Amino acid sequence: MKAVRIHEYGKSNSVQVDEVEIPKPNPGEVRIRVKAAGMNNSDLQTTYGTYRGYGHRGLPHILGQEASGVVDAVGEGVTEFSPGMLVVGHVSGAFAERAIAPVDELLSLPDRISFEVAASLPIAYLTASMALVHKAKLKSGEWVLIHPGSGGVGTAAIQLVKLLGGQAIATAGTATKVERLKELGAEHAFDYNKSDVVAEVQKITAEVGVQVALDGGGKVTLPHCLEAIADGGRIISYGYTTGIEATIPLIKLIGRNVKLFGIALWYNDDYQASLTTLRDIVIPAVAAGKIQPAIDDVVSLEDVAQALQRIQQRSIMSKIVVVPK
Repeated sequence: MKAVRIHEYGKSNSVQVDEVEIPKPNPGEVRIRVKAAGMNNSDLQTTYGTYRGYGHRGLPHILGQEASGVVDAVGEGVTEFSPGMLVVGHVSGAFAERAIAPVDELLSLPDRISFEVAASLPIAYLTASMALVHKAKLKSGEWVLIHPGSGGVGTAAIQLVKLLGGQAIATAGTATKVERLKELGAEHAFDYNKSDVVAEVQKITAEVGVQVALDGGGKVTLPHCLEAIADGGRIISYGYTTGIEATIPLIKLIGRNVKLFGIALWYNDDYQASLTTLRDIVIPAVAAGKIQPAIDDVVSLEDVAQALQRIQQRSIMSKIVVVPK
């Protein structure tokens, strides 16, 4: 089968399409015929060697961590899934014609949701669900700052906030992206390069601040979130695209009873609960048209290297989906 693998860390030309053996599922695993796979910033980080998450067992390594497709084989003891079933979830080596998934991280897929849309759901919407539902425990009517809001998690969070009855304030780096955030359901959106983030939030919320803030940038954005949060608010930090070392004054947390959560999706106590939220709330909302996942582009296995460069250049918005031919 064809698969996209990296052979060295830190070199763009190390990403290539190889012919490899079809994997066999172990007990408790399912093999799927991949119809579509979602691309994430963590895939880019894997090529650098700075991220070695689930499924990484050394080089060469097949990229990709989420996919939708059709079950074509099951491992010993698997009764939840059978060949022919449509599924979506967290998989190992998604950028390939076949991939392996543990049964406890796989969900049945309604046939009225396309494979491309389904493949964009797991990581972005699991992260947004964990942040908003299971950490922040978002209440109807609360203000949420999503900073920045133009990535996969950000665009997912905007729609989930709206579905849960909250009000989203989102940021982006260009006027085009700002307009797209408004189309997705943000009550307010603005360019963080041209506006004072904290001043804008204070103006929108009548100087109260937001009850919840999602920080996807780290070094630059986390201090903004802390200044923009209301007393007793909740900040969830899930990324560090602007840098891993953020400096914040502790008095801003302690003196105002602010809660700060850092979440790593796969190693969190709320992971299974978030998977249930994906199954029971997000997927039905997508099927009903209440959530419309934002997909920037659909590419082939042969175009993965170029797509990763686009992520590196931050020239995309939302998700890129990979479709094996």
